[in-house]
This record gives sequence, C-alpha cells and structure tokens, in this order.
Amino acid sequence: FGATGGIGQLVTKKLSNARSDKNYKLTVVAREASRARELLEDNESGGKLNVVELNLVGEDKAGDEELMEAMSGATGIVISVGTTAFPTKRWSGGNTPQAIDQEAVSRIAKLASSMNQNNFSFRRMVLLTSVGVERTKEMPFLFLNLCGVLDAKRAGEDAVKAAAAEGNFSYSIVRPGRLVGGPYTNLDLANLFQIEGGAENGVTVAPGDDLLGDCKRDACAEAVVQCLENEACVDLEFSIVSNEEKALTVEEWAEVFGRMKR
Repeated sequence: FGATGGIGQLVTKKLSNARSDKNYKLTVVAREASRARELLEDNESGGKLNVVELNLVGEDKAGDEELMEAMSGATGIVISVGTTAFPTKRWSGGNTPQAIDQEAVSRIAKLASSMNQNNFSFRRMVLLTSVGVERTKEMPFLFLNLCGVLDAKRAGEDAVKAAAAEGNFSYSIVRPGRLVGGPYTNLDLANLFQIEGGAENGVTVAPGDDLLGDCKRDACAEAVVQCLENEACVDLEFSIVSNEEKALTVEEWAEVFGRMKR
C-alpha cells in the first residue's frame, strides 16, 4: 500500500529486482493502475507486478472484500501511505491525515488480523510513519502536528500493534526523519530544493522516537525491506536518520535489530 509514493517506489523496485536468491511475487495497490505500472515496471520487474486498482479514502473507497482480496495470499504487507501535513491539493478527495494515516491504516491492519485468524498465511506487517509521533508537545513537531498528522500516524501505529497481537503476526514500525533525496513526491522544501542528503546510505537507528534529522529515501526504503526480510526484526518500532557512513550490511542490520530487542 502506497507503492507510488517516494519510499513505496523504491521498496517495490528493491523487492521486484534480484535480491540474492529471493523471487518475490508482488502485489501493489494504487488509485491509478496505469500510473503505478508506468512508475514501477522496468525491464527487470516488468510482468512480475500485480497491480490492484482501488482507493483507500473518499466516497469511492474500496469495501472490505476488495481490500481482503488485494491482501489474499500475502505473507508480508508494507504500508507506506500518507499525505501532506497541511492542507494542499493532495487532500482532495478526502485524502486527509485522519482518513489515510489513521482510518485507512487501521482498516488494513484489522482486516489482515481477521484474515489471519482464518488460516491466512500472513506473517509480517511493516508500517512507515515519522519521527515525532511521541513528541507532539515539542518543537518542531508541535508545529508539524497543527493539523493532526502525527496524531493520525500514532493512531495508525497503535492499530497495527493491536492487530498484530490479535492476528498472530509480527510488526515493524519505521519512523524516518525528514525525507530527502529522490523520488520527489511531496510538496515540501526537500522537494523544492531537491535536497539529496548525504553521499552514502549510512543510517543511525534508535528504538522508539528519539532521533531528529534527515533521512534519505533510499536508505529508508532499505530499512523497510530489511524489516521484511531480516528474521531479527520482530515487533520493533524505531526511528532512523541518515549519516555519512557506509550502508549497513545484512549482518549489521541483524545486529541493530537484535540490540533493540534487548
């Protein structure tokens, strides 16, 4: 869910292109199937993507049966939906923080949980939110949350954790700092000035919501993929920002996840 957003595009391409001996069957959910295929299919991934066209918000939002059909057969689900923190054209059609970050995320999580209780094969859910969800009384998050975006994201997090407990699947919640680097999809300063961030894809990762800084989209997307693939990442919520060091190896990611579990 959210495959046409900046992080979603990168996660989809990382999973659809060759990664070791893995060969994933991917289903992406998008409001416009044609746009999703244009953004996501290339010579390596073409033909391997199953694109489901449905809407998560607004008067024409998908019913429960449509959502469950989209998730049918999945072993892992990534939710990287979102909108702007303040009213913009992206809020048109009811795409507000409360509708997408809270209500839609909660609905996806609850339906996945109910399906898992009926012998569904689903085992892991990864939710992308933001730093600041636990610090809404502090600047700069006090300002960022004026229209309730961080409250909505926190409610979505709570829904995923509750659904995981009921549906017997694991969860990972990834809280990146301000997203920088392409693909540029948001109406923010990082987009306006095409801020690329550091030269490397190194990251600083900490449990909870303690970090502040920028996070490269590609580095964040790799964290999401590691949450899906790395068996050490079970029931974790963490913040992540970029640094100038080299990208973490798979083994180093496992060490990071293991330390956060203690």
